[in-house]
Amino acid sequence: MKIGVLSRRAPISQHAGSAPTIEHVGGLTRVLPALAEFAHIDWTAVATHTQLGLPERYSFAQVSGQNYRHQIDVFLSEVNGSELNQSDWFCAQYIWPLLHGMAMPAVDVEVLEANFDAIKSVCNSMSADCIDFGNAGYLVNDFQLSQVPTALKKLDPAKTITFFLHTPWPKSVPDNENAIKVLVFLATGMLSADVIEFQTQSDLAAFERFTLGYLPAEVIGKELKVNPVSVNVQLLQEQARTAETSINLELDDISYVHIARSDPIKNTLSTIKSFTALVQESTDSPKRMFLDLFIVPSRQQWAEYQMLLAEIENCVVACNSQISTAHYLPIRLHTGNDYNRASQALARYDFLIACSVADGLNLVVKEGAVLNSRNGVIISTEKVGAMAEIGKFCVVATDASEAGITQALLKAKDLDCESRRKMSTELKCVIQEFDSSNWARNILANFRVLEKV
Repeated sequence: MKIGVLSRRAPISQHAGSAPTIEHVGGLTRVLPALAEFAHIDWTAVATHTQLGLPERYSFAQVSGQNYRHQIDVFLSEVNGSELNQSDWFCAQYIWPLLHGMAMPAVDVEVLEANFDAIKSVCNSMSADCIDFGNAGYLVNDFQLSQVPTALKKLDPAKTITFFLHTPWPKSVPDNENAIKVLVFLATGMLSADVIEFQTQSDLAAFERFTLGYLPAEVIGKELKVNPVSVNVQLLQEQARTAETSINLELDDISYVHIARSDPIKNTLSTIKSFTALVQESTDSPKRMFLDLFIVPSRQQWAEYQMLLAEIENCVVACNSQISTAHYLPIRLHTGNDYNRASQALARYDFLIACSVADGLNLVVKEGAVLNSRNGVIISTEKVGAMAEIGKFCVVATDASEAGITQALLKAKDLDCESRRKMSTELKCVIQEFDSSNWARNILANFRVLEKV
């Protein structure tokens, strides 16, 4: 059995003249290979500007060294470069903030329509590249590909299409006509799919309320489901057993870890300032406290994101100047995509901080819960998607403000050893029961694959 999978990115990194390698990217991309336990996967993604001219097909097993029961073929789809740039810019600058409950910048109607056309063109080209009439159906992921289901239904109308939205859906309708037009545009494309899956029940309910209000006819007969994304527990456990530890920490040092892309929703600046406030309130502690920041540069082609990365760097310097001593520098910034070193930090942390303003899922907290060997505590916020499943075993801040995070850090610091042990044990049990294999089975059930295997 074969399933066509479409995502904005594939975890393939290659430069001309070099061998392909696996790039550890965020979101659902890390989880999609789990589907290959049940079906052959043809995975189509849009080629980035660094991938243009490279081979269009890759074997995931050969590149990653990971073997699955079935094959994963990764295809890079080359689309019109200017339209892709326009689409990516609009999705990052306008749609991304809107979906995460932030204000969408003002935009003229003509500009809005031009960007809608660019997104449609990219989705149409990508859909045409992935059509395979031998497929059992298609799984589409990412709001950037919201118009793919419409294109697929025209090209291969008999096939089942599942659309998975791992980003949030706004919990209230914005008081902005153009923002509503954007949401209608997204929802109309998604509703061309037969099944739409969400990370949380609150996202499903918000989408259903919106579509019943603005697109009542289109939502009739569509199946809406909650299917939380998770992690490959077995692979992580094996990774933890074989990993070499190179984190520069003494046994008694207290480790705080924050792993994120350089994106405003990840709330890194507030995390740094809250840790600084915590250290200043903990002068009686004889133990050293470290905050290791693992920041993956994101969307650096745009000035706003370049400025945020510079702000993070400056904030680290400023806060260290307030709390450093002659003996140690408490805040350590690691910039880049060093997955192995970040994984070592997850195994060692005493406290993992994931206090996003809003977040669709945040797989880091699940990876951390599985990898960690010190009964580490996760501090997060209610609007992080993973908290819908595991929030009762974490310390959840009242809000994403600096004060709210600081109070949560103080609360976590005061937990006794037995409370920490119980929380860690429960976290591991829940994630193991509902791991990426469980997510994949639910996806494949939409294509009626399991009953034929």
